[in-house]
Amino acid sequence: MKTGIEHGVGVVEVTVTPEMTAKLDDRLIHPVYSTFWLAYHAEVAARRAIEPYFEDGENAVGSSISIEHKAMAGIGAEVRITARVSTVKGRYILCTIEALATKTNTLLAEGTQGQVCMSSEALAAKCEQAVV
Repeated sequence: MKTGIEHGVGVVEVTVTPEMTAKLDDRLIHPVYSTFWLAYHAEVAARRAIEPYFEDGENAVGSSISIEHKAMAGIGAEVRITARVSTVKGRYILCTIEALATKTNTLLAEGTQGQVCMSSEALAAKCEQAVV
């Protein structure tokens, strides 16, 4: 990894769409931003925070995610998910996650996302061993 990764920040900005609401088997459960989509956007933000610091031939794989919803966001809400590198221990990188409804400055969620950095070759080998 390149130096400076401890300052990495990644951002995802979305407007909540009907597709992003809480559903079960295509049945609407709640007309609000779902934890599923929040977790996906947190993963993307975390990847954006660290990817600029990869050396040639490096990659990373997600190892953990923890998200706690604090408030709901309805369809049309503008949401900014920010991931900040908070811990680097060897190959392990932990980002803190914050989701904010930007129009009202409401904290929607916070949590963490972890990734393990390794050579692209090592990751490819692990992928070859994936359970089918």
